[in-house]
Amino acid sequence: MATAAARAARAAYPAAAAPGHGFTLVELCAALTVALLLLTLAIPSGLDQLARSRRSDAVAALQRLQWAQERHRQATGHYAERLSQLVGASAELSPAGHYRLELHAAGPHAYQALAVALPGQARDRACSSLVLRVNGFISERQPSSGCWAT
Repeated sequence: MATAAARAARAAYPAAAAPGHGFTLVELCAALTVALLLLTLAIPSGLDQLARSRRSDAVAALQRLQWAQERHRQATGHYAERLSQLVGASAELSPAGHYRLELHAAGPHAYQALAVALPGQARDRACSSLVLRVNGFISERQPSSGCWAT
């Protein structure tokens, strides 16, 4: 009689009858631990890459500002003192909105343009602000060429 009941139980629950099918709780915990460890390594790297790719937003905005300054100088004989004087580059934010743009006049033939990272781009600590200094025909980019490479 006991064997008939055991056969009925094995027929009702086939996974319990065959050892080695499925995963144990220890195996599931180990797999979950490995997956979480990989995520903790991958997420910061991905966020850093995202911050570096967003930097091209600042570079493009400063290049557009420089071109607008050259057009303004060609038309008026001097560089603009304010962003609002520039045609095509008068916005105070970069196109994607990750940087705030500033323009500081340094006389009629020189200026400094800055792209300062907004809080959403603050992870990019090495290049939190890009600076373009122009004095006549000489331009200087800071902080480093690595920040300007896109």
